[in-house]
Amino acid sequence: MPSSTGSKLAAALIAGLLLSPAASSAQARSGELGEAFELERRGRYAVAAERYRSILERGPANLSALLGLERVLQPIGQLDSILPFVDSALALQPENAAIRSLELRVWGKLQQLERLTAAARRWIEAMPGNADPYREWANALSRSGDVAAARAVLEDGAADVGTAVLARDMATQAGIAGDWGAAARHWRLAVGHNESVEAPAVTNMTPAPMEAHRAILNVLSRDRHDKVGGRIAANLLVSWNRPEEGWVILDRSVPDEPQAAVPLLRRFADRAGLVRTREGARARGFAMERIAELSSGQAAQRARLEAASAFADAGERDAVERMLEQIAAEDRGGDGSRASAVASLIQVMAESGRVEEADARLLEWADRLSMDSAADLRRLVSWAWVREGTLDRAETVLGNDSSVAVLAMRGWIALYLGDLRGATDYFRAAGPRTGTRNEVTERTSMIALIQNVRPDSVPALGAALHRLIRGDTAKALEELGEAAAGIPARSGRAVVLAFAGRLAVDREDADRAEAYLLAAIAADPQSASAPAAAYHLARVYAIDGRDDEARVRLESLILEYPASAVVPLARRMLERITGGIPRG
Repeated sequence: MPSSTGSKLAAALIAGLLLSPAASSAQARSGELGEAFELERRGRYAVAAERYRSILERGPANLSALLGLERVLQPIGQLDSILPFVDSALALQPENAAIRSLELRVWGKLQQLERLTAAARRWIEAMPGNADPYREWANALSRSGDVAAARAVLEDGAADVGTAVLARDMATQAGIAGDWGAAARHWRLAVGHNESVEAPAVTNMTPAPMEAHRAILNVLSRDRHDKVGGRIAANLLVSWNRPEEGWVILDRSVPDEPQAAVPLLRRFADRAGLVRTREGARARGFAMERIAELSSGQAAQRARLEAASAFADAGERDAVERMLEQIAAEDRGGDGSRASAVASLIQVMAESGRVEEADARLLEWADRLSMDSAADLRRLVSWAWVREGTLDRAETVLGNDSSVAVLAMRGWIALYLGDLRGATDYFRAAGPRTGTRNEVTERTSMIALIQNVRPDSVPALGAALHRLIRGDTAKALEELGEAAAGIPARSGRAVVLAFAGRLAVDREDADRAEAYLLAAIAADPQSASAPAAAYHLARVYAIDGRDDEARVRLESLILEYPASAVVPLARRMLERITGGIPRG
């Protein structure tokens, strides 16, 4: 530890340094620079220019002040006044590339192309073998609008310092000129020289017009053994919304070494995932599958899970199962990761109609899954059995689970078995907050239908509703009519017929809709379903162009059922028919 005397001496030396004229001058310039920048930020360019000039008069090579002066002089039309300050800075630091670049930029902005050329040549003479003078010279020319001259400068520079060093700049200028074949050649060389510019290469060529795509791809992918060109082409194809074509090229362009291949594959997968199409998802899946093949342990399992997710987005069920089965068969990951994979596999099987396999997997793995995961899968498999038409097995799969979500599930099973009282009780027990908003709405609508039906058990109605959710609407409509015929006229027949009539309207089956809705009104004119049936019947007439019949039906509805909730809708439809309000 330093002595007390030593510490005091060090402190004194530091204090002296801080108070020395040079240090004080530097602090003053720093503060003045901050003030100049603040004036610039506030748009007070002329005042800021004076501050920057003041700093440069005392320190001609202050690059921050020089660049600040360039920024503020241009908007006030005084850029030429910076030139004496540039000359003073170069006199002190002739090899300062930033100051040389500033000089070229100023001459270019002033459209003084002869002086720009002279300044560039002075820089080349001062720093022979350096690519920067050619690069900045070309940029200045390009910004002034002379892209052809810029490309010529870069060609000269390539002959002097080497093509690879200037390949990126040559590619950029070729793209600006619309010479996309040349741009592709130069980008290929640039990426081969420095892999870090692969992303800029793709970004630069992405805006190429469609008619130039073939020329670019011919340059990049004509040699099947050119892996660098292949990788650029693959990523470009993704950017052009052609991800699967990109994968075909990338598949043969991946390096052999996993450490080099995996990052490239990951970047491609991420790009493909942004395309938001089935093709993009599929290409992402292929890339993640390849990453899994090149990886091991947890990394391989994660990659396979991501591949499975991508394939699921693409609707590729077989590929999903292939990925998940590979994870499930992997012993090194332990039961936790295997259980996660098996759970995903069960879900895929259930949703794709392979319900027996899903059920068997669930029985095998239920004890090794988390409680929540097992419960979710039981409901999923149960619903898959419902869709298959095997209601007894759907009930058995739920086991002794008494959660509100399962109560709702049991309600649907009871409904499809025709147990209307049981279904109502289960739905009410599940409550108004179980499941999604759509699920709650569906249960509420079904309660409104079946609570008005007597007797409490109507198997024919349950079977018709079951057929409806299985997608056979035409047959379901027929069975609903048959079920309604077996229900007493004033014990729910009207509500079932009205329900069937609305379904027929939605299905654009006008004849059946009219028959069912007329029958609903006739079955029980005093029921709550009668005005709704009348409204939908008027809809049928209006859709069919029978406006007079629609008008008569609506006027009768408004007079006979003035307190009905459908009256406002009926008035609007009537106004549209009689008053010329556009249909919509």
